[in-house]
Amino acid sequence: MRNPRGRLGWGLLAGALGAAVVGTRLWSAADRNTAAVLDASTPQAADAGRPALPPLPAHAQPLKAVPCEFTALLAEYRQGRASPAYRRYVREQIRGLVESRSEDVHWRHLGQEQDADVLALLADTWVLRYAMEGQSHILERLVDRVRETPDARLRAVLIRSLQQTGEPSTQLLGIQVLKGRDVYRDWVTDAAPEVRAAAVENFREEAARDAGRYRVVAERAVSLSTVADDSATAAGLLGASSIEAVRGPSVAQVRTLLQSAQSPDVRAAAARALATSPVAELSASLDALAARYSAEPDASVREALLESISRLGLSRAVPVLERLRDTNAAARDEVAPWLALLAEQPQRWEVLDTARRSRR
Repeated sequence: MRNPRGRLGWGLLAGALGAAVVGTRLWSAADRNTAAVLDASTPQAADAGRPALPPLPAHAQPLKAVPCEFTALLAEYRQGRASPAYRRYVREQIRGLVESRSEDVHWRHLGQEQDADVLALLADTWVLRYAMEGQSHILERLVDRVRETPDARLRAVLIRSLQQTGEPSTQLLGIQVLKGRDVYRDWVTDAAPEVRAAAVENFREEAARDAGRYRVVAERAVSLSTVADDSATAAGLLGASSIEAVRGPSVAQVRTLLQSAQSPDVRAAAARALATSPVAELSASLDALAARYSAEPDASVREALLESISRLGLSRAVPVLERLRDTNAAARDEVAPWLALLAEQPQRWEVLDTARRSRR
């Protein structure tokens, strides 16, 4: 009879050998699967337990990796018109490249671009260079590009990009950068309405940075309104900002326009501008508004005059309006609504204006 312990030992040895064989096979299978995953280009990479993916349509194009490079990003921006969100993303990527990108490469694209949308991006980021570096030649090149561009629509795009300077370009270009070249005077008298409108838009945007009371911007706007040939441009300049912070000569220029401007639009804009006169000029402006009312032939200008008298004087305007009301029957009808509003004794123009709008 054999020893049971011997039989047990042989059994354990056989089991161990069997486990080793099975383990070797499992290891080989796992190794083959790993290789298949790593080499997805081979047919063996497909999982046999899943159905194969359908083939791509013939017209489909695989996604391309886009390098973070100026030229490639511009191409993406140009092609991304259907997605404003994607264009905003690409725009921020391009803005992030401004400091590291060659100035010559940037300018070559800007100088050749004819698409208004893409040019706006290139011009904005070009002016951003000036905001970062403070180099005068950056703005000088942009101004030269405006002068050399025949397309008025593109000239307007370039002018609006000056809003990116971080400081009032309306003052900056004529003093610090261009040393006396008055380009804004050229732009507000340009033959193209797009160019004139872009210049006025810059004044309006710059004035808004200081709650509409930016003195140098307001004085510049008033000065240019006196030379603008187009009435819409002159009126736009007068309405671009409050004149609350300007000095006496600028207020006098506005009063002159109120009295002598040929266009009713300009006279109305001058009247509304005087409603924001400095405290020191309040009495003189109130007198000028009242004097003009009696001689004004245009109903829309008379309405602007009454509005400004009420806004400028509030409770002090009541005796002025009462005198104007008694001049003739038409004046009674025009003045009466303003006296009714002032009878409520509003302490601020905003309150009076809200009440006026609610009664319309």
